Amino acid sequence: MQDNVHNEASSWRSQLRKGTLELAVLLLLRRERRYGLQIAEILNEAGLGISEGSVYPLLSRLKAEKKVSTEWVEEDAGHAHKYYELTEHGRETCAVLLETWRDYVTAFDRLSGRKP
Repeated sequence: MQDNVHNEASSWRSQLRKGTLELAVLLLLRRERRYGLQIAEILNEAGLGISEGSVYPLLSRLKAEKKVSTEWVEEDAGHAHKYYELTEHGRETCAVLLETWRDYVTAFDRLSGRKP
């Protein structure tokens, strides 16, 4: 029974990751431009457990939606990195998603008794 509950929690956490990955990436990019692997590493350092295989399709979609722009930058070691940077549309989207996230967290805090 305990294993079943842990499996359910793991599955639920996976769904949360999928649902919040866009906001997490936009939040990272609102501070400075970054390249894909760097984004994945920072998200994992934060404890989100994101694979590179999840980040790159999202970045591609964000570019198609004009939320990010890209630039290839030649690094000292001789290889280029594709940097992603928020556009104005991406900044607006980030602000709205963050506000929505905060409202959602506040509602759960009320439900759980953490806030009156």
